Amino acid sequence: MVVVGGIHGNEPAGVIAVERVLNELRQRRVLVRGRVLGLAGNLRALSQNVRYMTRDLNRRWFPEHLARLRDTAHADESTEDIEQRELLNIFDRLDETFDHPLVVMDLHSFSAEGPPFSVVADTLRNRPIAYELRVPIIFGLEEAVEGTLLGYLADRGHIAVGFEAGQHEDPRTVENNVAAIWISLVSAGLVARADVPEIGRFEARLAQAAAGLPRAVEIVYRHPITPADEFRMDPGFYNFQGIGRGQRLAIDRSGEVDSPSAGRILMPLYQGLGEDGFFVARDLGPAQLQLSAALRKLKVDGLLSYLPGVDVEADLVAGGDELRVGRVANRPVVKQVLRMFGYRKDVGGGDELVVARRRQVQSTRRGRGGVAGDAVSDDDDDVA
Repeated sequence: MVVVGGIHGNEPAGVIAVERVLNELRQRRVLVRGRVLGLAGNLRALSQNVRYMTRDLNRRWFPEHLARLRDTAHADESTEDIEQRELLNIFDRLDETFDHPLVVMDLHSFSAEGPPFSVVADTLRNRPIAYELRVPIIFGLEEAVEGTLLGYLADRGHIAVGFEAGQHEDPRTVENNVAAIWISLVSAGLVARADVPEIGRFEARLAQAAAGLPRAVEIVYRHPITPADEFRMDPGFYNFQGIGRGQRLAIDRSGEVDSPSAGRILMPLYQGLGEDGFFVARDLGPAQLQLSAALRKLKVDGLLSYLPGVDVEADLVAGGDELRVGRVANRPVVKQVLRMFGYRKDVGGGDELVVARRRQVQSTRRGRGGVAGDAVSDDDDDVA
């Protein structure tokens, strides 16, 4: 299991929590069935307490950029390029060493107020640990935001769970991270529940923090921004706050920024740096989650390519697949159905509907460069 903290330098709570848990594992001499590795992400930005030095370290995990980093060092490299190469080398070595999926936790915090939540790419293998964390699960965020570490790891076939523990400076954020790490160690089978006497308290802590919130939500809108937009969030918004269609949320150089739909606001930007102004999400009920899991386990998605006007093409580089539908009369309904199978990323296509999803199978032999070997289904239990 790999636990990453501090991919963003103004989010030190994850690094503090990782160090604490690793120290406790050593001091208690807890029996670990496997290996636990802690990583600090953007060391230079962490030392300056800034989100990043030159660019966001969590936005360029693309195959073509990673190939360039693997090739050789370049004179025009940014600070984040150097940091990313160091992380990439570690994950490459792990891929070459182990022939089963890794469990990876990516720890974050946010600028607005609000409870903790988890973020996963929409694959069945990511759900069990996310459920055990007892906080809302966000589906679609990893598909909406390009080039994230979690997205890269998901497309490699790993179990990858992001945990947003709370506000940056809130002391509870460190404690939430500590609780999440211990729960994940137990859930992944690396540590016996009996060896963590505080496990009940950790579970209760996160459950209480998420009291009254939906079990899961899905992203239906992302508001991307650039420095030229002069985006400023209106004050007072917090994660999971209900919002109405047309409600003013922010202002930019073009005027007021209104919500395109009713739902819940997520991650409103109240810090100087960032590429996402806010997200809008809507609730997912237990029945929807159970149905989507059942359909995938029954491999109903394998029949989609036989439908008239539907073409499914595997993405051999990223590891997922892309689905193309001819002219669609009721696009929102069709997109909602396809989300049940994990197709959450809009690719474009003009008159056609083109959507993509993350790798739905876990690889048992990867090797350097992201080339998948033998694959097993997501409901296989051979993970560590």
